[in-house]
Amino acid sequence: MENLKTNITLDFIRISNLLSRYGSKMVADVGLNSIQQWVILRTIIEKGEISIGELKEETLVTKQNMTGMINRLQQSNLVALFPDPEDKRRTRVKITEEGNRVYEKLKASRNDFNANTYHIYNDHEIMVLSDLLSRLIDHLKEE
Repeated sequence: MENLKTNITLDFIRISNLLSRYGSKMVADVGLNSIQQWVILRTIIEKGEISIGELKEETLVTKQNMTGMINRLQQSNLVALFPDPEDKRRTRVKITEEGNRVYEKLKASRNDFNANTYHIYNDHEIMVLSDLLSRLIDHLKEE
């Protein structure tokens, strides 16, 4: 069983490398610099206005990296920063029209990638896989 668990961990690393390869091409095609920028844009779109601290927690990006990525996204007019109305010490971030436009451009290539990647699974298997991965992520975040 330990060998199987090790193989699963190594498979995740291989999958991460493959996803990075495909994802890097997709984001470059729409002018983003990294997959993490895609993750940040998606999180902001899903959550709406969000504090940088919450965004850091949601995306699992370190504070130093988050600050640099947010600054680059702001310079590209993809996000806007503003003070939190309830706590002026916190900075909140929201998507801009340009950020929405770039994210929408990603949809076609993302949907093509998803169709090509996940067609090997039926809907039930995709739901089970999603649940298993979410549980593993939550568990690893607690460690």
